[in-house]
Amino acid sequence: MRYIAKFMTFVLLALIGFSSPANAEGAGIATIDGEFVSYDEFERMVYTEARQTFYHAAMPDEATYLAFRRGVAEKLVERKLKLREARRRDLQPNQEYIALELAKYEAQYAGTEQWEAEGDEMLERLAVYFEEESLLQQIDAELRHVNEPSDTDIREYYEANIEKFTEPEQVRLSVILLPVVAWADGATWDAAREKAAGILADINDGQDFADAAREYSGDPSAANGGDMGYLHAGVLDGELLRVVTELDAGELCAAPVTVLEGVVLVRVEDRRVPQRHALEKVRDRAAGLWRRDAEQSEYEAAIARLRDASEIVMDDAYLEKLPN
Repeated sequence: MRYIAKFMTFVLLALIGFSSPANAEGAGIATIDGEFVSYDEFERMVYTEARQTFYHAAMPDEATYLAFRRGVAEKLVERKLKLREARRRDLQPNQEYIALELAKYEAQYAGTEQWEAEGDEMLERLAVYFEEESLLQQIDAELRHVNEPSDTDIREYYEANIEKFTEPEQVRLSVILLPVVAWADGATWDAAREKAAGILADINDGQDFADAAREYSGDPSAANGGDMGYLHAGVLDGELLRVVTELDAGELCAAPVTVLEGVVLVRVEDRRVPQRHALEKVRDRAAGLWRRDAEQSEYEAAIARLRDASEIVMDDAYLEKLPN
């Protein structure tokens, strides 16, 4: 909720007169069929998008920030194209939505000094903004609209994306971990490997793996005799993944394995082969994924048509340098 409130503040600041850090001479950041898209509107959108994108991070390097600004310019042009299409289709703003959003802002800022001085002007600007947002919601829904998938659509999607409906291989592991901090010196790591080798020899001579895990392991699984349960093989990496991949069910590693957390002994208890789910069991999920992908493809094609039907000229010189 705090994030949402902060975001609403950013929108308000952008709408009520944030001064762009640079105003270039000329028509605007872009023209669409001769219609100007102003530099000020672009810089306000950059300001709002940057506060969301980089809020918890340091500002990026110059090249990354310039690429970000160009992306915002393209996003602004796309917004304008969609608004023009919404008006061409005679879509009407949702007045109930607009009134609700305005009420939220008035409740949040009423009583502040700035609201007392500029509240009416703020509401006028916010009303325009939310009228556009209402139209964008409607046109987005129309541009993404697809018919319900047929049985053939669902089956073809299922067969073309079978990996999405297949349970990956699972492996049940038992481990004995001798923890070593990553910054330990070589002698400490060597001592851990030597101790692990001794434990491995004892297990090969007949000591119970689970008893050894309870005695020596620093992994949380020690209380369960080292049993980590079933894991997807994809959660393993590096040398441990290579070793586990080569072991059959019931086999113990031939030598200690060095991992980020220390030195480990591993035994593969069981393997579950990948399980392909029958279409009948995943039909609803397949239909939902088909619809998601089809809607996105329809939307992208619609935006491409709007762009192709328009003469768009970007001010590349302005976008290739940082504002003063």
